[in-house]
Amino acid sequence: MTMWIVVVLAGIATFSMRFAFIALFGLVAVPPLLERALRYVAPAVLAALTVPAIMAPDNALDLTNPFVPAAVIGGLAAWFTKSIGAAIIVGLPALWLILWLT
Repeated sequence: MTMWIVVVLAGIATFSMRFAFIALFGLVAVPPLLERALRYVAPAVLAALTVPAIMAPDNALDLTNPFVPAAVIGGLAAWFTKSIGAAIIVGLPALWLILWLT
């Protein structure tokens, strides 16, 4: 029972922090410089989460890692189309093909 209380309280705390930021963002005047900088938060967090997993999934750099060329192919698709969906649609089959060929 204690575990469920912790899970519910953590969920309420997380939701409250995120909702407060979103609700206050419309009410408080944010400087344009800060607003422009906030556009880069999501890509920076995504890069911080994915790059270590791609480059060293087993906590060791492996030059034969099939995730690296698949990530490059997906990254190129995202770069040219400016679409995350295109990166997934191109990068994931590229990974499957590379894994199938090796």
